[in-house]
Amino acid sequence: MAKRNSGSVRRRKSSDLRKQWRAIVEAWKQGHLEWQGAWGPAPNEPGCLCPRVILVEQGLVVAEAA
Repeated sequence: MAKRNSGSVRRRKSSDLRKQWRAIVEAWKQGHLEWQGAWGPAPNEPGCLCPRVILVEQGLVVAEAA
């Protein structure tokens, strides 16, 4: 019998992407990293591609009221 995948590949990829974004934004915010155009607009620019939750965590945007 074939072994079944015990975790969601999509969920793991999403988690990995969030970790990468978090590391990039933290380093950029501290001035240790120059923002690269391949990442899209910087966190302080309109249209930033970084997940909003990370921008909120880093204090770069205000969380929206529910």
